[in-house]
Amino acid sequence: MAKIDSEIIRWGERLFERRLISGWGGNLSCRVGENDFLITGQHAPLGFLTTKDLVRIDADGKPAKKSQRASSETPMHLAVYAGTDAQAIVHVHPPMVLAFSLSHDSFAPLSYEEKYTIGKVPVIPQDTPTVTKPQAVVEALKYNPVAIIKGHGTVAIGKTFQEAFLYTDLLEEAVHCQFFQSGIAGEHKPNGQTDAPVAAAAVGKVYELFSHDHMAALVDSANGDGDCRQFGGDTNLTTSLTLHMEDSDAAWTVQFIAGEITALTDKSDGDFLISGKAEWWRAVFSNKIDAFLATQQGKLKLKRGELAQLSRWYKPFQRAFALWQTIPIH
Repeated sequence: MAKIDSEIIRWGERLFERRLISGWGGNLSCRVGENDFLITGQHAPLGFLTTKDLVRIDADGKPAKKSQRASSETPMHLAVYAGTDAQAIVHVHPPMVLAFSLSHDSFAPLSYEEKYTIGKVPVIPQDTPTVTKPQAVVEALKYNPVAIIKGHGTVAIGKTFQEAFLYTDLLEEAVHCQFFQSGIAGEHKPNGQTDAPVAAAAVGKVYELFSHDHMAALVDSANGDGDCRQFGGDTNLTTSLTLHMEDSDAAWTVQFIAGEITALTDKSDGDFLISGKAEWWRAVFSNKIDAFLATQQGKLKLKRGELAQLSRWYKPFQRAFALWQTIPIH
């Protein structure tokens, strides 16, 4: 048996043992070449897979063996591979997540670990037995490692099956915890959410990403917010943070003293330096992905300083980025 075959079989068993799947539901796939994939076949029970249940397909979904039939969700898997950097996909039907999805439009985790591992997970509408419009799933998985399909299940991606499995398992456990905290239809306030809501910026000027005017607007919004200043003062936020955009090599450093931004310079000499491509800075400032989650996922990179050190100032930085995400950019 090939190594990759035994790996898919093993993770199918794990998913079944964790009760993340039952019966003949769900499907698994992985890349096995630049344009080739291995996917479970139609009506293949993930908990009891054999090599006969594994189908090698090309980028068009055509099986290498004409006698085999790939999963009916093959088009979704191929769309995800085409639109993300996924190397493995786990699509299953976790019972707690499935029930939660029927009455919610997204899932906001309770714990910090969940928040910065899976983030706020979107619930994607669906009214067909299989995913016939996979683009919404692809778009969600660009910014989150796992997505929920309403009344259907989850899709998780990773560099390995283990990574995709862990995202799936963590999400099911997170929803389970929320059930105990407030009931499946109840409301809750995620960990780290401030009492004061962040109002959308008034309709007006739209800023060029990483321009001086954009950075100055970020400074004004943080300094003009009472909660941001209070959280910064309470935690003695005194440091400097550099934001760097790799595409243009633009860098801006903000200096914090006791929670207030006292200086903005076009240098890259901050105590902490966060760097990334324009695509991901635009996603952060457009509120498509949380800055801390983007850093955890490697979309943004903390190139100077330690994430653990930033944790002591989590609350003011979280508030600042929430404010900055309301400022419109091109």
